[in-house]
Amino acid sequence: MELDKKLSFDDFKKEVLNDYYICNLSRKLSILGRKEVLSGKAKFGIFGDGKELAQVAIAKFFRKGDWRSGYYRDQTWMLASGLLTPEQFFAQLYGDTDIRNNPHNSGRVFNNHFSTANTNPDGSWKNLMEQKNSSADISPTAGQMPRLLGLAYASKLYRNLPELNSFKNLSEGGNEVAFGSIGDASTSEGHFWETLNAASVLQVPLALFVYDDGYGISVPKKHQTARQSISEAIKGLEDEYGNGIKIYKVKGWDYPALVKIV
Repeated sequence: MELDKKLSFDDFKKEVLNDYYICNLSRKLSILGRKEVLSGKAKFGIFGDGKELAQVAIAKFFRKGDWRSGYYRDQTWMLASGLLTPEQFFAQLYGDTDIRNNPHNSGRVFNNHFSTANTNPDGSWKNLMEQKNSSADISPTAGQMPRLLGLAYASKLYRNLPELNSFKNLSEGGNEVAFGSIGDASTSEGHFWETLNAASVLQVPLALFVYDDGYGISVPKKHQTARQSISEAIKGLEDEYGNGIKIYKVKGWDYPALVKIV
């Protein structure tokens, strides 16, 4: 979707129906994937069901040149961004080591661990401004946070340092945004707090999405999150004096509100 373009009703209708298709496809992939694991055809599986609508909204604003540093629940985001196909989803689930079938990780890590290539087969840099970029996902919870900060800080450096202007294939004057995602339980990790504090101080182009399900696997948030709300717990970092962060809270099922806030 071209965000600066006013949509006709027909285009709007087409956009909404496509979003529904992506959400429905992703949910069906999760259900089928879980069946494959429980029947023993796949050895292990982690999926992103329940987070489809939020991720479709995120994908609308995730543009070429931007970076993602997320985690293993982001399949809908990747599908909606054109970076994942159903065939690749199952290639990951079965641990296919053929990079042609499983370009995200070639079976080296768990399923739903995504990445995009930065270099060509000959070792030369790709033009990262012509693709949507994803750093390689890792399994440790909140491990994506320091990397998210680094990507955002790199964008700021490209904007502020004239000597970096020649690297046109790596940055467009620092206009890139680093997008991140994390589950509410993982916000209890130190990496999360360190990253938010540093992002507030450095004022970097970073957008972080916390998927708050109320549980961390089986532990309710009342046992792990102050005030039972991470958006409330981080209020002290909110922007009041020009060096904080902006906090938005929205229902994960509210499609118009999700699109508006992102």
